[in-house]
Amino acid sequence: MAMFINIHTHHSSKQTDVIEIVDLPLNASGAEQPSTYCSVGIHPWTADNTPNIKALQKRASDRRVLTIGECGLDKSKGPALTIQTELFIKQVELSEQLRKPLIIHCVRAYSEIIKLRKDTQPSQAWIFHGFNASRETMEQALNQDFYFSIGEAILKKNSKVRQTLPFIPHNRLFLETDDNPQLRIESIYEKSAQLLILELTQLQGIIQDNFKQLFNVDNRFH
Repeated sequence: MAMFINIHTHHSSKQTDVIEIVDLPLNASGAEQPSTYCSVGIHPWTADNTPNIKALQKRASDRRVLTIGECGLDKSKGPALTIQTELFIKQVELSEQLRKPLIIHCVRAYSEIIKLRKDTQPSQAWIFHGFNASRETMEQALNQDFYFSIGEAILKKNSKVRQTLPFIPHNRLFLETDDNPQLRIESIYEKSAQLLILELTQLQGIIQDNFKQLFNVDNRFH
């Protein structure tokens, strides 16, 4: 069965043909945790709220947690970049310890995050979520083995990612809906397939293969 993979969402769709990684706040109750896959991390906006790395480590050890995050750097909001960076590095270390990829929130800080990956040489994958940047930035990130998750920006005519998408290697691509409860992952797939000149089922196969390989979940598909 061809599935839709939603690599990053804050709202579970509960659709039977969608596999999704649901972003959960660190303090979410057990009842809020979905029965499928999820992600937990400390967002850069809250980096100065005395984040509890030990609590994150305990929560992230759950087998349903596939990614650490969203975490990252944001120059437009949140505490000083030095504080955000310190917290981000701690989550990089946790990602390495638990052997789980990072899902990365990045606003106006691509060069800083790309440099951090180059400097730290992690073994785990780093995924830019909601990627919307130039081809040049994408290629710089690609040189450091980043993955790219494309979201709502692909639906906007003048977005940078519309120009960049055709140059992203297929084996580095994911799709997402992020924090828009009204947005269906099918819409992201349909527009992306159109821009890539692919059949919808071809794109589904590409993303599904990427998901299986990165998260080693071949036997967990419906």
